[in-house]
Amino acid sequence: MLKLIAFEFRRISKSIFFWIIAALSFIWPLLTAGFYRLILTLDLFSDKIQFIPLSVTQDERIYFTWVISVAFITTLPTFVALFTCLHIGRDYTDGVVRNKIISGHSRADIYFSYMITQICAHVVLCLIYMLSAFFGLAITGIGVDTNNGEMFARLGVAIAVFLVMTVTFTALSTIFRKRAAPVILCILIAYVSNIAASVFGLYSTPPKAVEDYIKIRNTKYELMVRDGVIEEETVKKYETEYGKNSLLTFGWHVFYPAYLISPIGFESDYGAAGVTSLMGGSAEYPQNMDFAQKIFYKDASQFDIWYETNVFKNFEIDPDADPDSITIPDPATSLTKYYMSPDTFKRVDSMHMSYSTLNLIYLGKAIAWMVVIGGWGYIVFRKKNLF
Repeated sequence: MLKLIAFEFRRISKSIFFWIIAALSFIWPLLTAGFYRLILTLDLFSDKIQFIPLSVTQDERIYFTWVISVAFITTLPTFVALFTCLHIGRDYTDGVVRNKIISGHSRADIYFSYMITQICAHVVLCLIYMLSAFFGLAITGIGVDTNNGEMFARLGVAIAVFLVMTVTFTALSTIFRKRAAPVILCILIAYVSNIAASVFGLYSTPPKAVEDYIKIRNTKYELMVRDGVIEEETVKKYETEYGKNSLLTFGWHVFYPAYLISPIGFESDYGAAGVTSLMGGSAEYPQNMDFAQKIFYKDASQFDIWYETNVFKNFEIDPDADPDSITIPDPATSLTKYYMSPDTFKRVDSMHMSYSTLNLIYLGKAIAWMVVIGGWGYIVFRKKNLF
């Protein structure tokens, strides 16, 4: 097998397409860093185009380091899918695979020489992308901050998740003799996985977090009943209408199981949304997975129930009264202690997950999928007619 691996490495090193992707992996992060520099220095409040001095906080520097360096997971899949399919597919059309068999190499040697060299080539592309991102951040003045080295663990997980696609593309390329089929299929997988990443992120909330949330929320509501702020029947209506099923919808029941067993939700869980996050004003490097905010803003009862309280229902304005003499009561003075926010759930264990734990989960899922997909590809390749 070592001879085959050395042969494949030589072929890859001479591949023009590989070096084009390598050039893209170097140039694109530089352009992205320059784009972020432009956004940070552009005066958006001026009537004309003008720039202001660059000022970056440590939190922003950590965020930019992360979001630019990890972008290979969404930028490169389509290109590496094309490279892998064309590289291996050419061996079928040129008779290279057949010649390897005739030369005495086993199918296992041929299959795993492809797998090993493709994995190594794709890791090199990821590393080029990351190092270029660091270089671009440095020369643009934004700076590099890896959060005391903790970011490298997340980037390692990102590479592992990326390699699931590498193994998938390689396995599919070895089991199809014609290049068109794997090219179309692999590009489709690359696109669908990007879309699925954002969809799965909407349904990543664990049921235990929802149960704890409802328990705390209902306790607050019952306190309002005890203090005479709201009618008991109204609270019962809200507890029924906004129960567990309203927060864990049909979509959750469909996508959550898939989210649990696959690594596709990486982009959403790790906050790698890029420019979308920056424009949306939510540019931050997440320190832990926080389910409280997601659940809280999905629960419409938090915003509607206040209009059912006695403070609002019992307040009437005399239409004949002098407007200057009307005193509107401030609901905050009597309802403050019942208000809830995502911070209310900070100490609830089920509402949070550390990234050290999440790293292990995604690493385990990535390795498991690589073994399953790679093993399936080998089983099919072993029985395939190569002549």
